[in-house]
Amino acid sequence: MASTLIGGLAVAAPAMAQEGAADDDVVVITGSRIQRTDTVAPSPITSVNEELFELNNVVNTEDLLNTLPQLIPAFDATSNNPGDGTATVSLRGLGTSRTLVLVDGTRFVGSGAAQVVDLNNIPAAMVERVDVVTGGASAVYGSDAVAGVVNFILRDDFEGVEVSTSHEFSMDEGDAAISDVSVTLGGNFDNGRGNAVLSFGYTNREAVFQASREFSEVAYWSPGPGTDPYIPGGSSSIPETWIRPAAGNYFDTNPVDSSGDPYFLMTQPGGAIAERQVYNYAPTNYLQLPQERHMISAFATYEINDNIEMYARGIYANNVVDSQLAPTPTGTLTIDVNLDNPLLSTELRDLFANDASSNNGDGTATVRIARRMQEINTRNSLRDTNTFQGVLGFRGDINNDWSYDVFYNYSRSAVSQILSGNISVAAFQEAILCDGGPTAVASGCTAPALDIWNGANSVSAEAADYIARTGAQIDVIEATQAVASVSGELSNMASPMANIAPALVLGVEYRENSASIRPDSVLGPDVRGFNQSLPIEGSFDVYEFFTEVDVPLITDRPGIQSLNFTGAFRMSDYSTVGNTQTYAAGLGWEPVDSLRIRTQYNRAVRAPNVGDLFSPATNGFPGATDPCSGGLGSFDSDVIVANCIASGVPAASVGTPFQSNAQIEALFGGNANVDEEVADTFTIGAVWQPNFISGFTMQVDYYNIEIEDAIATPSLQNLLDECYRQDIQSACAFFAGARNPSTGEMANPYMPELFSSNLAVFEAEGVDVRVDYMWDAEQMGLSPDLGSFSVNYYSTFTIGNGYQTSEVAGFVACEGQFSGQCGEPTPEYKHVAQASWYWGNLTTSLRWRHIGGVDIEPSYAGFVSDRELSIDSYNYFDVTFGYDVSETVRVSLGLQNVMDEEPPVLTSTSSEQANTYPATYDPFGRRLFLGANLRF
Repeated sequence: MASTLIGGLAVAAPAMAQEGAADDDVVVITGSRIQRTDTVAPSPITSVNEELFELNNVVNTEDLLNTLPQLIPAFDATSNNPGDGTATVSLRGLGTSRTLVLVDGTRFVGSGAAQVVDLNNIPAAMVERVDVVTGGASAVYGSDAVAGVVNFILRDDFEGVEVSTSHEFSMDEGDAAISDVSVTLGGNFDNGRGNAVLSFGYTNREAVFQASREFSEVAYWSPGPGTDPYIPGGSSSIPETWIRPAAGNYFDTNPVDSSGDPYFLMTQPGGAIAERQVYNYAPTNYLQLPQERHMISAFATYEINDNIEMYARGIYANNVVDSQLAPTPTGTLTIDVNLDNPLLSTELRDLFANDASSNNGDGTATVRIARRMQEINTRNSLRDTNTFQGVLGFRGDINNDWSYDVFYNYSRSAVSQILSGNISVAAFQEAILCDGGPTAVASGCTAPALDIWNGANSVSAEAADYIARTGAQIDVIEATQAVASVSGELSNMASPMANIAPALVLGVEYRENSASIRPDSVLGPDVRGFNQSLPIEGSFDVYEFFTEVDVPLITDRPGIQSLNFTGAFRMSDYSTVGNTQTYAAGLGWEPVDSLRIRTQYNRAVRAPNVGDLFSPATNGFPGATDPCSGGLGSFDSDVIVANCIASGVPAASVGTPFQSNAQIEALFGGNANVDEEVADTFTIGAVWQPNFISGFTMQVDYYNIEIEDAIATPSLQNLLDECYRQDIQSACAFFAGARNPSTGEMANPYMPELFSSNLAVFEAEGVDVRVDYMWDAEQMGLSPDLGSFSVNYYSTFTIGNGYQTSEVAGFVACEGQFSGQCGEPTPEYKHVAQASWYWGNLTTSLRWRHIGGVDIEPSYAGFVSDRELSIDSYNYFDVTFGYDVSETVRVSLGLQNVMDEEPPVLTSTSSEQANTYPATYDPFGRRLFLGANLRF
């Protein structure tokens, strides 16, 4: 068992473990298509095998991948808002669309218009290992591999029957349960010429609400710098109704609060006016999204003759995930109300009638209102995904030196999404005017009266049903890949100083990707609740030629046991961006048997996806702080005043708190004119396997990744900061026409337009260190009866990680920082280490996950309390016990987060969601898992 663990986990093992291989064995390494006994990985690879999955009870693959220091967590089981029910992976934090996800070296269908792979649809029970390749690999695999590759290698050669089951839950709360069961059957047929494997899997994950944890049950606000305690806060959209005049921020007769500042009107029962309040939206939000998943996987190989082997793979997954948000906030709605509305209090009627901007002179008034429609219950997005992949291929030998591989890969993802809890603005307005008063009766209005004037829960069930809307959306994503390649040795072209011939791969590839996003009419501009969604229809294809070479230059010479040159080139012709070229060149030098030094340069590209190109302009609600609106110390310079006035904010409004919500509505969309983005990647490192320490491997690799002309949607907060604080006029152009001339607020129909552009630069630089050591007790002078031991250590030292949104904007450095313009914590040091003891039938394993301390991104340091300025380093310890009851039965028991570490508690100003970063820091506390495996 120990040798299996080390062989699967050691990064260096695939690259240097050829000494004992038979002459006809081949080693296939992710990151290269060359198959030969002496192939050495040209770029750093981290490989984790199925035993590590078992030791840590991995049900969803992102749970294990996100612990690796090379990755910054993306969406996972805790991603409710932001989140879309998918699970994704982001190498170096450079973006999910820049990490190419493969299954057995072939592409897997993505999700949504961006076509990012949802890891929920990859069968964890069938994973043999996962290879993570750092740096660009577009010359080998094509577009998207600019940050690197995550390749899931599945078990496709299996004999017998295996039944595995596991159950985990939070020990202290008794919740957060995840149950999983899988059944795998396989065997050989036709005298061993063929093998077939069939696997079934079922997963059920329990919902956990933010109300169930003390740190997340209240949405905290930051009281600002120089303070320590947090303020229970939430959203200004409350179950009562905020009311403002048609123009200006306040009615002339508005009362003032204790500080002397006027405040918005808020109706209470009877129409009384109360001071401002906030709504705690946290309790009804999910902390863990519920999931139910069914999976079927089938694999087959058959040797037709000595030169032709057929192989096939089929994967089907049905994955249902629910997201839940607090009841719909209307946002700021401009509505008409009858002045003879019997539901209005005398005080409100007089205010409306006496305000010159509101009274229309025809018996109606126009006012602006905002209310949270808790009478309609929560907003839910139920995402039902059906994914299929089918691969059929043929491979074999042409002669002693050459082989071929031809395959066709078709995959399809169909997503049915039901979005409930929305409201119709048109129905809302109609029901407001159907108030039962004289004007409404005379008009013949038949809608139920909508009473928003008399406090929380004043809306009748009939009126709530009338304005409520449930929307639906169907996504169909299809991907086709056809590849034909030949590989072999140029036996007559060996270097005069080498005894190994060069290896060569030549191939052609065709790919086609399409996306069809079809929302119903409910999810149009009339909807409030979930964002507006418009149809997206688009596709593109690409024809490619690729080649790879591995040329041994010198072998078996003093000081040069081997010196290899590796190269790759790919030429692509896209139907959208035209011709692109990618290439890679590297050297591998082995001065002595125990040391190998490797370096590689990659030029990689990412062509725009369907979403980048074809997404129509739709509204979104990013969280942002408007520097023109008062509060949080943002009103602090003449530059802000000048730029705010220049962009359309009334001079009298500058510095007043006119921003009515923490989210600002904006238009987002694709751009048919975007070009490909280009990445330059450089890696250099060494692999050391000293002869005097048996079983020891150490790997150190430096990486530098720079992506230019990166396709991105401008960040609203970045643009606000660049325009109003940094005086970058090109950023101010985004806000031309996006200000309400009466109030200065950005709200429908006054919205900034943020479309895809080649405007960004992303950079990542650091050092990865990996150590693997396996030894027997006897080697340490102990009794051999004590068994054997192993240690595996992965770490990353982040030197730089950041981005620049435009040529004139400043570079945002995110290493060692979190929040603000950086988002998810990016520690300068992170590691995961696993130590195992194999003693007879018992395996004991301890995992140590370390996340280095981080500081808040500097532009936000002036907005938050002292407690939020930094997050200390975190250490999590997990322990697992596995016992082989017999040759066919194995049971396991484990504790995760043994010390019951709670996540850092932040505020809504500095956190992602749930007052923390739940994908980075464990939000569930100590968890127990039980597992059993039966194989015969």
